[in-house]
Amino acid sequence: MLNALAMVQDTNVNRDSVAVMAPYFPNGNDKNYGYPWTDGQKAGQGSTTNALVWSGSQWSAGANNQYPHNSRNTSSYYILDELVRYFDDKTLFPNMKQIVLAGHSLGGQMLQRYAAVGDQLETESPVVLWIANGDSWAWLSDYRPLNIPDCPTYNDYREGFAQYVEYGMTYGANLVAQGLDAIKANFDSKQIAWARALQDFGNHASSCAPETTGQDRNERFFFFMKWFQPSCPDPSGINCDTVDLVDAPHDNGQMFHSAAGLARLFTDNFYGDKSRAYDFGYPRKQQGDDPFPDPSLVNTAAASNYNTYAGGLTYQGCWTNQAPTTANALSTLLSDDASNTIETCTSGCVNAGYKVAGMSDATKCWCGNELSSASAILTVDMQCKSPCPGNTAEICGGISRLSIFSAGYPAFV
Repeated sequence: MLNALAMVQDTNVNRDSVAVMAPYFPNGNDKNYGYPWTDGQKAGQGSTTNALVWSGSQWSAGANNQYPHNSRNTSSYYILDELVRYFDDKTLFPNMKQIVLAGHSLGGQMLQRYAAVGDQLETESPVVLWIANGDSWAWLSDYRPLNIPDCPTYNDYREGFAQYVEYGMTYGANLVAQGLDAIKANFDSKQIAWARALQDFGNHASSCAPETTGQDRNERFFFFMKWFQPSCPDPSGINCDTVDLVDAPHDNGQMFHSAAGLARLFTDNFYGDKSRAYDFGYPRKQQGDDPFPDPSLVNTAAASNYNTYAGGLTYQGCWTNQAPTTANALSTLLSDDASNTIETCTSGCVNAGYKVAGMSDATKCWCGNELSSASAILTVDMQCKSPCPGNTAEICGGISRLSIFSAGYPAFV
């Protein structure tokens, strides 16, 4: 973060005018490094100071602390509240213009859930949550975009808000008890600067629950954007969301150092004039991911396939194919061919009497007359990213993702 600060071109934005703090939430791996530990004590009493210590990664979801053993009622989200109040104290920081909480990866997960259940702090300074590249998000409804029959815990906290107290939570419990509408209203009241690394297709899900919201970090992000669209009703107000698409991998340094990162973390509203940069990253990836569009770039077209193939088939986007837990999106696997191309697959399906063709996993050609309504759900187009082996300039789906071709929008069964 300090290296990124040094890259800002405005010489007024520097270490003398920007305060940077990195909160430290220690766990059991930090014994004798982050806090003193004495072996041989009674179970759970080896930590003998007032240092706040959490169990595993539970700090990332607001759980109460594990140590000291005689005071286990401090949520990591309460810590965030106190830090915000500290920097909002005009007796300490009389010139404070904006407070940014920045979280990448697990830190991004922390802030997204904090946005959902975090208290209304009524600060004098605007507070922005910069949220980047989380592996999963707490979903703000009971609905999930992908099938859930094999995942009974799909809606438990941290992925949903069921079993909230059982997770080890006291912070936000009253709000969660009011239901999802109240949680979503609270979430919508927060100002969020979303950031997405477009080269990040990683997946570190430790349970089945994140899989119900997408195949990987990229798909989960765009599904969340689709169902809970950010908004910027007043660009000069204090609740203008932004969404920045950054050409980077899962790397916090590259995200911080990008033009988007420098703007959101340091220069937006630096002078208290409520100015902010337009959304970074064009062409956009789907409808609803551009809450503060750049008028000069908003019509930039994304690369797509506008060709017409055998039987009048045209490209209809990237779709899920969730077998083996459900039926395949298309009924017939016509071939699994190391020379697969769009042309050979579409013509093969049409010649076999089918109306819909789909390519997946680069080599597979699927055919059918309609898509399975249970397993075929439109995903962000860039999830289909496997080059066709017979023509690497073409795309033949992705892993469990289908490039679909039909004469018009495909039918469902």
